[in-house]
Amino acid sequence: MSAWISLASDPLNVRISPRGGAIVDGHTANGVPFLRPYKSQAEFGVADCACFPLMPIGNRVEDNAFSFGGRMVTLSPNAADPLYIHGDGWLGTWEIGEHCADYVGLSFDKRADTASPYAYHARQSFQLAGARLELHLSVENTGTFALPFGLGFHPFFPRTPLTTLSAPAQAWWTERDGHLPANRNAIAEDVDFSTARLLPDRWLNNGFEGWNGVARIVWPERRLGVKIEADTAFGRYMLYAPDSDKSFFCFEPMSHTPNALKHCGTDLMGLKVLAPGETLGADLAMTVFDWSASNG
Repeated sequence: MSAWISLASDPLNVRISPRGGAIVDGHTANGVPFLRPYKSQAEFGVADCACFPLMPIGNRVEDNAFSFGGRMVTLSPNAADPLYIHGDGWLGTWEIGEHCADYVGLSFDKRADTASPYAYHARQSFQLAGARLELHLSVENTGTFALPFGLGFHPFFPRTPLTTLSAPAQAWWTERDGHLPANRNAIAEDVDFSTARLLPDRWLNNGFEGWNGVARIVWPERRLGVKIEADTAFGRYMLYAPDSDKSFFCFEPMSHTPNALKHCGTDLMGLKVLAPGETLGADLAMTVFDWSASNG
């Protein structure tokens, strides 16, 4: 697609789409993917890309409604899911700003409408610095009243039989009907990623709390790994691994707990209330490394 923006450094290549503000794919200079490869489709789909932004909320909102500041806020389903999911940024077309061989900045404006009362100005940047991909995401409340906001990224990573993940956390949420969080529990043994381990051979769609902001994914068969580093705004992550397609999994750094909006009247769960004109921002970096070199 000619509208895609190609960024390159000596070791990495990344393609960006203004539609959805998404990373289409990312691979090393010799063609090894560190993000899920894009599969050509008759029509472009953001959900087929390797990463997209989450704003002003990540994950689902139960009942498509929440109460905040003395008002009941309603949201309309925005995708095939019956619940409002992942906000609006991934569904819009972003404006291209500054752009050079290894950098691009994007912006997106959302007006309040009957589907969502959120109005905001969002910015996103992508910078390749050697083997490091640096991402920045921010959102400014341009509405007329305060609302809770959250941020996140939704990357898709390749999954091989020997893929390992390390991502220390303190608790996790079990899942209930509607793909919503149920109970906050101590982390089950087979999803305790305090040290590197294989993903369990089952469905996963769970939020993790108390993340230290560092994760490592290793593909031993490809002698490749990626180190993920997030700033303190991202203290949580979602882990999604479908049992119907084991070619990928998602590790999604988020500022807030899934379904946080439903509880924001009593517990913000990581959301931040932004008055008109206030901004929330966060940074994330992925550093690709040679696993064979790091392991002698």
